[in-house]
Order: sequence, then structure tokens, then C-alpha cells
Amino acid sequence: MKKIIGLIIVTAVLLLAGCAQPSAPITGEETPPPPELYDKVWISPAEVDVGNFFAGARAEWPVRIHNGNDQPTKFSVTYSKPSTTAEGFVTAPNEAQDWVIIADATPVLAPKADKDVLIAVEMPKGATAPEKWEFLIVVKDITQTGMVQTELACRWLVTMR
Repeated sequence: MKKIIGLIIVTAVLLLAGCAQPSAPITGEETPPPPELYDKVWISPAEVDVGNFFAGARAEWPVRIHNGNDQPTKFSVTYSKPSTTAEGFVTAPNEAQDWVIIADATPVLAPKADKDVLIAVEMPKGATAPEKWEFLIVVKDITQTGMVQTELACRWLVTMR
């Protein structure tokens, strides 16, 4: 009788284990975008916060570009100053353009593909900057034609220590 009860318990545990669906796996990767964005060009993240920055420091973060087009597409990735800034922030100093490193300024993406482009800001020792400043990384599909063309921007908010 004990063997039968033990067999029933083991069978029940195995059946329950096979029925449970795991939640999304934890892989350290970003969650894929919703299906409605598959056919759109997008970038991620929209904002990067760099805290505790100082002269001589380096901060880096990848900007993911998605090509929603049906053909291979060439993009431009550039530094830009914002026309308006986030509350409490000011426009980056002029020399900040020289501090920003774009690993691949003209990536070509296959249709419906993603690519991470590493962006780094490296402030030289002895340089000065406001306490809170910002700049943009602007991504543009350079195959666009017509009078209206779209640019996507990732805002970088830098707070000095």
C-alpha cells in the first residue's frame, strides 16, 4: 500500500511539473517589443541617465536600432544638442561633442533586424561641465525620401558628482 501511495505522489508531482508553464526566462536581455512595432523603425532606450560622472570618467550604453523596413537600410547615428532640455538640466557644453564616441555611425541593418550601437561619453581629465547637462543621440534612416523625414532621439542626462 505504501508503494502505491508513493507512486501516486510521484506521478502527481511529475504531472504537475509538466503542466506548469514557466514565466518569461530571466536572461538579462531586453523584453522584445510588441508585435505591432515589428514593421516600424524604432530605437531603445529613449533616455540614458549617467550619474556620478566626473572629468576623467567614461560611461557607455548601447542604443538598439530596429529596422522595420522590408529592405536593408542604412542609418546615421549622430550627436546633437537638444532644442529643449529636461527640467533641471542645461545643454551640453560645446566641447562635449568631442567627448561622445559612436562605435558605428552608419550601421546597415537587414530587414526587420536589430543592432546595438555602443555610445560612450568620455570626459577628459581637467575638463569642466555644468552640474547637470544633456545631449542627444539622433538616429535617422538615411534612405528616407520626400519632404518629411523622421529622426529618433535618445536623450542622455548627465549628472556630475
